[in-house]
Amino acid sequence: MMKFIASTADAAKAKAKRALGDHVTIVSVRNLPSGDFEVSATDGPAPAMPPQPVEPRYGEHTRQVFDDAPVRGAQMSTGSRLNEPLEQKFGQDALHRLSNDLSGRPQNSGPIDMTDRTARAMADALRPHSFSDELIAAIVDGARKSEIDDDLRRLEVGLAEVFDFAPVHFSPLSPIMLVGPTGAGKTSCGAKLAATALNRGSTAFIMSADVGRAGAIDQIKAYGDALGADYYITETPNDVAAALRSKRPTGAVVLDTPGISPYDPGDFAALRSFREATNGEAVLVLPASGDPEEFKDWAAAFREFGAKRLIITKFDATRRIGAALGAAHAAKLALAHFSQSPFISEGLLDATPEFLARRLLAGRPTRLS
Repeated sequence: MMKFIASTADAAKAKAKRALGDHVTIVSVRNLPSGDFEVSATDGPAPAMPPQPVEPRYGEHTRQVFDDAPVRGAQMSTGSRLNEPLEQKFGQDALHRLSNDLSGRPQNSGPIDMTDRTARAMADALRPHSFSDELIAAIVDGARKSEIDDDLRRLEVGLAEVFDFAPVHFSPLSPIMLVGPTGAGKTSCGAKLAATALNRGSTAFIMSADVGRAGAIDQIKAYGDALGADYYITETPNDVAAALRSKRPTGAVVLDTPGISPYDPGDFAALRSFREATNGEAVLVLPASGDPEEFKDWAAAFREFGAKRLIITKFDATRRIGAALGAAHAAKLALAHFSQSPFISEGLLDATPEFLARRLLAGRPTRLS
């Protein structure tokens, strides 16, 4: 059985017919709290219970929700609970233990040679961004490898020595699963990744499991409409697996997950089930500005979970961007993309040391030297 959601009952039934063919049987029609309609349908024999008639409402936009049938031949790892929503807390056997490297870690600040004019000026430029002395010292040390006597170039070289820069390369064989705290901008980031893929001539397949947040469904609907991209509501990991099995996407595949707490092992156990359903890559999303130590906690927890890359959002909403960069450095996360525009259609910027150096120096009244 498959479920189809639309803003009218007729539109949901039409969606079911397109997916299952002329022999489709409507099992039930349900009015959802959101005002939309959910149609349960099958292309097999009709069950005993007749469909429940409801009055249609205005609107034509449709969203598809897939059933919880397991994927044929899929290998389920021990402890994976693909039938439960993310909010369900798992037992101790499924818990993903966080590392002890959270708040209160010792600060190993590297020395900065303040007698060196260039090093002193670079430190003065980076400290307002909440960079630690350890990170500043590493960037200054890397900057000494620059063969060009230019302030901006030295900073670029220093950043390239300290950070890995690794933009996402879209492939249906490696879906991107966006993870992170609530409010980091994962949903808009997912839409911007889709826009980036579309701008490059590819296709985009967006799934959203962040259905419990107020306004989340309307948000992903607005983004999908604006981009002209298909989007799917996938409340459980089985929904994700069924969507991938049914649609077999050929371009970029992006899954937006709910915000979770890095201090709740049950949340991570549930998130692991989504990763198993996609067989994809978890990419952490953090806003540019925030509490530096809290961000390090986030990065450490998600690095342990398996994230290796970071997308930094809200560059356009803050001047200080050191918190997310410090977290990336502490957890050894590669920088993938930056978001500096409120417009979804413009997509994301590939992370580069050139852009980052200019952004760090933007607005400063004096030069480094």
